Amino acid sequence: MPFVACSTPLGTSGIAVVRLSGKNSFDVFKKITKTNAKPVHAVSKKYKVYDKKGDVFDEIVATAYLSPKTYTGENMVEISCHGNPVIISKILEICCSYGCTLAEPGEFTKTAFLNGKLDISEAEAVSDIIHAKSVEGVKLGIKNLGGGVSKRIKKIKASILSCLANIEFNLDISEEDLQPNLVKDSLSLVKRVHKKIEYIAKSFKSSSFLVSGASVVISGPPNAGKSTLFNRMVGSNRAIVTEIPGTTRDVVEKDILIDSIPINLKDTAGIRDSKDPVEKVGIKKSKEELVVADVVICLEEKPKKPKKNHIYVFNKIDLGPPSGEYDISISAKNGKNVEGLNKKISSALAVSKSGTEAQITTLRQLHLVLKAKKSLENARKHLSTDLSLELVAEELSQTISFLDMLTEKTTKDDVLDVVFSSFCVGK
Repeated sequence: MPFVACSTPLGTSGIAVVRLSGKNSFDVFKKITKTNAKPVHAVSKKYKVYDKKGDVFDEIVATAYLSPKTYTGENMVEISCHGNPVIISKILEICCSYGCTLAEPGEFTKTAFLNGKLDISEAEAVSDIIHAKSVEGVKLGIKNLGGGVSKRIKKIKASILSCLANIEFNLDISEEDLQPNLVKDSLSLVKRVHKKIEYIAKSFKSSSFLVSGASVVISGPPNAGKSTLFNRMVGSNRAIVTEIPGTTRDVVEKDILIDSIPINLKDTAGIRDSKDPVEKVGIKKSKEELVVADVVICLEEKPKKPKKNHIYVFNKIDLGPPSGEYDISISAKNGKNVEGLNKKISSALAVSKSGTEAQITTLRQLHLVLKAKKSLENARKHLSTDLSLELVAEELSQTISFLDMLTEKTTKDDVLDVVFSSFCVGK
């Protein structure tokens, strides 16, 4: 059964796009346009759309895509209609009256995955492209959609598979003693692959900032100038500023860009002992934000044991120089050295935007990579100590199974292919 959905945001616009996908998509399309023309792949034509009474209610441009050369792997039609919500709803209604169902969220990409047009990492990249909060995040999503992550993982799997096949050959097939240097060579390979897996895991934080953004919290005592600094950094008077301590009672936040990195900047209530029940709630929220913050701009003197993700800032330099130790001195009121603070924030996030390699971007991917890394560590331990090749093979198989969840599944035939690929033709 074909399914249909509007692929552009609902609302008034010049053009909207409605997509149909499924085996009978062209049959439905012929009914709503009253045409018998044979669809030609990737060719756009102008049509009229008719309601059930036979009245024309819009003129459209439609493009047919023939299976399997489509996004979903099925026959598809993309309808470019006028972006009036009434027209869009009417097209969806008419399509459903001829046998379509309304698509569920993500159904087009899910169908593409099920039909082998995308692997799971490439499907996740589609979401990254749609929701990325920066251009750099979009670029990363495009790399991953092009198979960037999958290619890296496949190379790693190929190395592990080679090692696993060699060990299983010695365990199950070889009638002689173990091959010379089997353990030594296997250990060397596992160590190399472990480094690659570790690097991929470490890249997650940087890539997730580009796609989802980083949380940066302004913290400090009352009247330290937190709200003034917040307003200066966002470029508008979003937070209320008064000389009365405890003015800020709730978390005020705004999305901004610092050095092309998407930042969710948060102004918080001043932390102090207070009997005011409303202010106490605000202080509690402030402390909660500090726990999950990626970077904290702390308007306080630097302690003897500074916290790792804190930038200690002396504000109000326009009133005089600092008397203690700080990471940077600024004036939020007149903007002096706020750009220097931005550079420190960018440096603290340590986001790499110039790398050419695709990177993992979701927690699901990270958890699988960390599990694979743990299995490799277990394999290395067995190779280094008890020489139990059966346990090594089990851990390598586990590693591959975790990585399979990022790409396509490795089958037993894949292992056998590697085992026998080195045989001569006559054998």
